[in-house]
Amino acid sequence: ADGTMAATLCSLAALAAVPSTLDLQRASTKVPRPDFKGAGQTALSSVLNGHLLRSEQYTVACEDLTPAQLQTFMGKIEAHRSPELQAIYEGATDRRRMTVAGGYDAHWRRLNSLVADRPHLTAPLRDAHCREAVMWWTHHLAEEKRAELRATKLTVPLLPLGEKKQCGDGTGGNGEREICLHVEKANSCDWCHSTQAAHDAGVPGTSAPNGLNFTNGPDDGNPHGWDRKRRCDQDQIPRCKPCEGVGGHAWGDKNDEIDLVDCEVVSLPNATDMSTVHPPLYPKKFTISNVDGRPGYSDTLIGWKTDPFCFGFFPQNDSIPPLCYRSQDSTGKWYDAYGSRNGTAGAARTDYNIKLTGVFHPFPNITAQILQTDWEMWIQNHLWVVDQCICANPSGNHCTNPPCRSYVWHWDTFKDAEFLARERIGVEWIQNSGVGKSAKTWELDHFISWSHHAWTDPVSGRIVRMWKPFNGLQNYDPEAWTDDVDSSKFESPPAKCKKGGAKVRINCDDNGHFSPKAKFEGLEYIEALHSLALKSTGPVTAEMLQSQLAEMMA
Repeated sequence: ADGTMAATLCSLAALAAVPSTLDLQRASTKVPRPDFKGAGQTALSSVLNGHLLRSEQYTVACEDLTPAQLQTFMGKIEAHRSPELQAIYEGATDRRRMTVAGGYDAHWRRLNSLVADRPHLTAPLRDAHCREAVMWWTHHLAEEKRAELRATKLTVPLLPLGEKKQCGDGTGGNGEREICLHVEKANSCDWCHSTQAAHDAGVPGTSAPNGLNFTNGPDDGNPHGWDRKRRCDQDQIPRCKPCEGVGGHAWGDKNDEIDLVDCEVVSLPNATDMSTVHPPLYPKKFTISNVDGRPGYSDTLIGWKTDPFCFGFFPQNDSIPPLCYRSQDSTGKWYDAYGSRNGTAGAARTDYNIKLTGVFHPFPNITAQILQTDWEMWIQNHLWVVDQCICANPSGNHCTNPPCRSYVWHWDTFKDAEFLARERIGVEWIQNSGVGKSAKTWELDHFISWSHHAWTDPVSGRIVRMWKPFNGLQNYDPEAWTDDVDSSKFESPPAKCKKGGAKVRINCDDNGHFSPKAKFEGLEYIEALHSLALKSTGPVTAEMLQSQLAEMMA
């Protein structure tokens, strides 16, 4: 088998041509340049079609093609695709990677057989194929090979016009669900993080499909080998049972690097008074405050590691890269589902008091603020004696289909979550409790939506606990909620993120907006603090740090 694979790869390499430096740079860049973006699907298709019309002599409208014709086109690309480019996408778990093992012919035959009996799915499948075909043409061929194929007068499809079509009407059974998985699943971030207005309007792809219609989870393959207590996704087989996927206080990628909470079933859905069961819905506006001097909200934030010290990480949509873990108490949390500057998307802010571990453990606590309005995010850290601002596009680490926009979560993201059971389960931190077996036991209702788990209080109806194994743990005191918000909490861009603000600014332009081309400022302060931490032999006060840093930077 190994010899066959080696021969196959050698054959592909011979057919594919060697990628140029420009090809390799494009493959290594996940965030598209501004001239390859558009404000919405229609504008985006128009922009990208304009590029295709300028670069290709022979093109054809997507609407003039059939799925079979598009499959023939993609088959030609597959035969000439570059293994070097695919290796880059695989290494970065980039969504541009080809994911069907053993060739696409059998996969396409299966889709065609399903559509043959369900003609209402032909247009959604055709449009999905057009998007795939354009992506493959652009990102899986070396420029030299594209030039060779152009010389044969190969006709390149354009992107479909208009917004994405709704896939299916619920009449096509399991076959419809399989087709729509192919069409919709790649847009999973939009289920929760499209604009609230698009979600409210029922725009296709802005609400989560029913995970029970799918059977091939976990979607990223569960690369860390977490057991079903730490991770259980709704679309996997066997289906998740009560007290599975409960998670807990995690601090590392290994399966045992977590304090799992105790859990026991009180009643299954058929034995629960459903009038007392409340789905995990957020208020459209809310404030979380301290209660009697104790935090009303605490969490463990989990996300891809993007810097050595995990200062600026944020949750992403899979668990494949090494992850950062940071547990923290909140000093306040604010949310408005329509709080963006134009009122179509949300705004959210959480302030934290954090004790860092690792090399910085001798230092005092830091304070942090994570603010998002529209699609922009600002992570502000007061690193003991130095202010830092990281301007961010939270979709940037997984975006392959511009425009790259990820908005604040919908207030009703989990309105259709599956109710698993009423459970007695430990809840960490709130009301002065501990973690693991020291967590406070509550009687709560357990819901699941894909890899998200949520628990609500039958008495107050409030969300109490939430867990997603590669995003984090969130726990709310039911007494901490107020269903209103001070809109001034969302003023942006923050002053510290603008020129002349924080000493350390990352990806911030002069006006405090995110810019991937912006110069990093003040990294020498981070390096100096790291050096001081390495030299520390005991606890260090803020005053000591101020003096030592001033001396080092003089």
